[in-house]
Amino acid sequence: MKKLYLILFLYLISFINTEAQWFTQQSGTTNVLYDIEFINDRTGWCSGDGGYIIKTTNGGENWLRQGFGITFEPLFGIHPVDSNVVYAAGFYRTLVKTTNGGKDWMKVESGMQGDGNYTCVFFIDENKGWMGNFDSPDYGIRRTTNGGQTVHASPYNSFPADLFFKDEQNGIGVGGLSNIYHTSNGGINWSSYSIIQTGDFYKLSFINNNTGFTASHKAVYKTTNFGNSWDSVGYIPAFVYSVSFSDDKVGYAGTAYAILKTTTGGRDWSFQIATGVVYNIHSKGKDLIWTCGNAGRIWHTTNGGMSFINNISTTIPDEFELFQNYPNPFNNKTIIKLEIIKMGNYEMEIFNIAGKKIETIFNGDLNTGQYQIIYDAKELSSGNYFYRFSGNNISETKKLILIK
Repeated sequence: MKKLYLILFLYLISFINTEAQWFTQQSGTTNVLYDIEFINDRTGWCSGDGGYIIKTTNGGENWLRQGFGITFEPLFGIHPVDSNVVYAAGFYRTLVKTTNGGKDWMKVESGMQGDGNYTCVFFIDENKGWMGNFDSPDYGIRRTTNGGQTVHASPYNSFPADLFFKDEQNGIGVGGLSNIYHTSNGGINWSSYSIIQTGDFYKLSFINNNTGFTASHKAVYKTTNFGNSWDSVGYIPAFVYSVSFSDDKVGYAGTAYAILKTTTGGRDWSFQIATGVVYNIHSKGKDLIWTCGNAGRIWHTTNGGMSFINNISTTIPDEFELFQNYPNPFNNKTIIKLEIIKMGNYEMEIFNIAGKKIETIFNGDLNTGQYQIIYDAKELSSGNYFYRFSGNNISETKKLILIK
């Protein structure tokens, strides 16, 4: 088994784009972090071992611990309903809740060893919610309609690792042995079926009320009718713990070793960065992504992990200059250098020959100095394009030629 993992790891390394722009964020712990969820591009929560709950209000630049001492059980799932109401669930049927954004947390349900463990949590509003339950005698789902004051069991011989409800009645879960679970009466009754005979599903990702994705190390599956049917759309060459899609083309997978990305709806995957185990991925659009995993790691990108801008010298240049890319013409990758004389916010954009913006390579603050961008145009077809660098009342455009 160790030899197999090593082979998979070396296979993934062969896809490395060393310029992928991912940053680590300081979680304040080395505990395993199991779930990370955001309500907008600034505010989110993360949960993990030891009852660890953290919150950010600035996109993860700072994470602050909340609910210390409310529980010390591992919290496998966290779900913010809105900016005030958040639930987290985990070991021994532990369910904790805040109604003021995390200033105060309360334990609304807890059990003892043998009572079962909550594997995931999903609330449609402050009162109605569902938890996946692992352990006899109530394998299956437990649900509440009053914020956890009373909890009812919907037992069956399996359990979901993740849940999604599009309304109060209709929900989907995924779990081990590639099982799909479905309810149309608010979780009172569930039907289940397996897509394939091997492989486990850990996460669901719905981009709207009908279209969603899930994945194992065998394949990526997509539904366009809220789980009534699923189609295999691609293959991931790794053990997949999490998957998140921002639209029907762009998605990310967290594996036992790395983050992978697709821009083809799951058909093809490219290596982004080696991370260790990634238990959950949360995307707010195709470029703004957070992940969490073992050893307290939180990884973050603001540009979809694409081309990175490197500071190659801190020497202050005499004037601003945007250099011609090289090589030019080029095949897929080219280097763009620039010199900045004034600190500020800058942006690098790509346009087609008609002047339509294709993508933003970089948008952020830069100090004075010399920089280098390695631009990867693998998603573009052959042709003439323009790159424009602008900011601080300066703007310059140059032409690049892509030949494949």
